[in-house]
Amino acid sequence: MSLRWKHWGVFFLLLGVVGGATAVVHGQDPAADPRVGSSVMIIRHGAPMRTPEATVWTCYLGEIFEVSLVNGEWFWIEEKGGWLWEKETVPFDSAIDQLSARLARDPSAENFHLRGVAFLAHSEYLRAISDFDESLRRDKRNSGALNNRGKAYYLLGDYRRSVQDFDEALKAEPSNVMYLNNRALAHLDSGQPRLALKDLQTALLVVPDFTEALNNRGIVHMRSNDNVAALKDFNAALRIDPKFVDALGNRASALRKQGRYEEAISDLQNAIEISPRKFEAINDLAWLLATCPDSNIRDTSKALQLARQACEMTRYQQWNTLDTLAAALAGERQFSEAARHAADAVDRAPRDERRRIRGHLDEIAAGRPILESPN
Repeated sequence: MSLRWKHWGVFFLLLGVVGGATAVVHGQDPAADPRVGSSVMIIRHGAPMRTPEATVWTCYLGEIFEVSLVNGEWFWIEEKGGWLWEKETVPFDSAIDQLSARLARDPSAENFHLRGVAFLAHSEYLRAISDFDESLRRDKRNSGALNNRGKAYYLLGDYRRSVQDFDEALKAEPSNVMYLNNRALAHLDSGQPRLALKDLQTALLVVPDFTEALNNRGIVHMRSNDNVAALKDFNAALRIDPKFVDALGNRASALRKQGRYEEAISDLQNAIEISPRKFEAINDLAWLLATCPDSNIRDTSKALQLARQACEMTRYQQWNTLDTLAAALAGERQFSEAARHAADAVDRAPRDERRRIRGHLDEIAAGRPILESPN
């Protein structure tokens, strides 16, 4: 199971409320609209997601959402429980092409930045950096491009350059909580949890209900083996946003470490219900059911079903899902296939995870299931 953090956006901007709460798609069956079930990418800083009563979410540039319902130019986003204006999005699958066409018409700093965000969303980090470089060449004051270039360097594992970009972004906007949040993540993965905690504390002083910072501070506490403090932060984030899927997954990890398996399963099931097309909670539930030391909880048959589903969703390319599939197969005593997927997981895993997965491979070679130690 992997800890998950959010968000890498540029900044948020609270806006007013418009629009309706109940969709009537011009007398049509909403399921017949081809946009239903598709994914869209946010292309405007601070795009609001609304109901008649409130702005329920303020979007980050580059965020990806699944469309659950359509009402004309409005998309219902079930994950957040609000309406999103279509014109503030582009289809995820064609985002690079659409933004390239826009850039051809208007090669502005903003449009280079937007296409860089699309490259980033599609994991094309070097091309993203190239666009952010060009955006900054045209507008050195674009702190958003600095922030997103910092994210690209982070995802490439270049934490030094990542922190440098976040430092520069914060010089331009010292109180930008998103930049603080993002620098905290770079500090954390470069082995400086105290600096990470300092940035998150600063962000929470500015915005006490900043759910992303609460979630990420919980991760810092978990990596310091303080599950009590971690649970406090995940609980706080979920009181503010009960549909915060990453916090649900992270709270499940903390609960699992305390031996509170049924509560962890409940959180993961809720996360799957909220975002059924995301693989992380499905994978985490498969891992728990496959490796739980409590035989009353362990369900290797169900774990194998879920693990295959997570692997199919990631096209058998993601190391964590492959490791989970290996554990589920070992639980079902299918050791030959388990060894094949575990070896693939080792090859694909980041360097700091390979030793752990090799340990799983050793257990499989010895004909033993992979079980976590009791708490």
